[in-house]
Amino acid sequence: MVGKLRIGVAVKHGVDVSLTRADRASGLVQLSSAPRKTSDFDKNAVEEAVRIREKHGGTVTAISVGGPSAKEALRESVAIGADESVLVTADGWAEWDTRAVARLLAAATRTLGGFDLFLVGDGSTDHFAGVIGPRLAAELGVADIAGARRITIEPEALVAEKDLEREIEVVRARYPVVVSVGQEINTPRVPTFMANLKASKKEPKVLGLADLGVTAETLAPAIVIEKVAVPEIPRKQVTVTGASPDEVAQRLRDALRTEGVLP
Repeated sequence: MVGKLRIGVAVKHGVDVSLTRADRASGLVQLSSAPRKTSDFDKNAVEEAVRIREKHGGTVTAISVGGPSAKEALRESVAIGADESVLVTADGWAEWDTRAVARLLAAATRTLGGFDLFLVGDGSTDHFAGVIGPRLAAELGVADIAGARRITIEPEALVAEKDLEREIEVVRARYPVVVSVGQEINTPRVPTFMANLKASKKEPKVLGLADLGVTAETLAPAIVIEKVAVPEIPRKQVTVTGASPDEVAQRLRDALRTEGVLP
């Protein structure tokens, strides 16, 4: 039987995709200059972790893998209700792929003494690869539940409901377990001014590769992003004219039929 749960939650400080811009000359998306924010799905994970702790007791530790700016996401997590936060960082962090991130989260978990429950978002709002949960579970050698829409805590196991579109699947896993959650699981609270103020004074613990017993060589990316470009969509720029609205409408229908848009 597990007592008060030790809960870990992964938090990403990712690119705010709503504010990305493309360079007209090169056709490339300018990711380096885009602002960053806490991944929306990870806010749901933090909120769910805090709700579980409020109901069943225990502790919540927010962990972010990334650069120094990720401290902003960790402070937001503490403002939502996490008890403590940890930043895993090192030179070259911008090149880390999902395999490296999962490996570092697993190493941090072991260094911090392990968690009974580790929550992650179903995917990040910038990349949405959706593999951190399964990769982390594989690294730790524990059970993995993806796509949880509801979580119930029992003394010896966790029960999760998963939406399979036409039916609901209910699964049970003994602790320790990694669970990926989506936005339908809850609505994250908006931290109060006082909560934000207190969180701003609570610095995250910083762990480097040496602290985790990890070498840079083991974090070399398996997949390299060569470029992120805006696709070119050529326009035919066809002008439809006519002597009357009915004639214009008829010619437009004929043009759409020619293109196969209309039967």
